[in-house]
Amino acid sequence: ETQVHKTMIEVLADPLIHLIRNAVDHGVEMPEERQAVGKPTKSLVRLEARQEGDHIVLIIADDGKGMSAERIRAKATEKGLISEEEANTLDERQSLNLIFLPGFSTKTQISDVSGRGVGMDVVKTNIQKLNGSIEIRSEPGKGSVFIISLPLTLAILPVLLGDQPFALPLSLVREILPIEQDRIQEVGG
Repeated sequence: ETQVHKTMIEVLADPLIHLIRNAVDHGVEMPEERQAVGKPTKSLVRLEARQEGDHIVLIIADDGKGMSAERIRAKATEKGLISEEEANTLDERQSLNLIFLPGFSTKTQISDVSGRGVGMDVVKTNIQKLNGSIEIRSEPGKGSVFIISLPLTLAILPVLLGDQPFALPLSLVREILPIEQDRIQEVGG
């Protein structure tokens, strides 16, 4: 079990760091801009984790400038990731999800803080590897929220079933050998 959780944490580490860096780099405005719109000069980026039923929910929220569905659509069209016709049919949620397309980036140059070329597509792929999902909520001027939901159950593992009622994680099976009755030795019962 520890092995599975370790892998989950390892798989999650990069996406979480990337989302936090993104919040700071893309989401949060400069202190003067924040002051001009009546926000505290210091931003707040929140990382929250909780269990909801049989899921773990992780939340990364910032109080930055939020995301504009319109700007994201325009950027995706400009980069040739979607056609103008497609862009016109997308609602707000679908537009925000365009940031998960490979090759999408809103920054023209990568700063020290941002994800160093690991795109949001990699973030999404890593979360899907764990049978999880990621959702975006954003309000221009107010900030963005990323909600990651992951199943708690270990039933997502490919397993090997024997005729006895037990299961082994397939990743831990190295070799399967037949046991011959005359080669079994009993020690202390």
